[in-house]
Amino acid sequence: MDKILYDIEINRSPNAYMANLKSNVKPQRPIREYKGATLEEILDQLVRDILDENEE
Repeated sequence: MDKILYDIEINRSPNAYMANLKSNVKPQRPIREYKGATLEEILDQLVRDILDENEE
């Protein structure tokens, strides 16, 4: 059975990327927001946060 671990939404404005991350692994954590100039910057932030959360 598949289980959704994270809900991630990424949006682009004319000069920045924005992402929202909701954890289903630790649902008590608030929705986290990220902003960056490039998509790579946003993805790097998301990956680091997810890895940190799973090491706890």
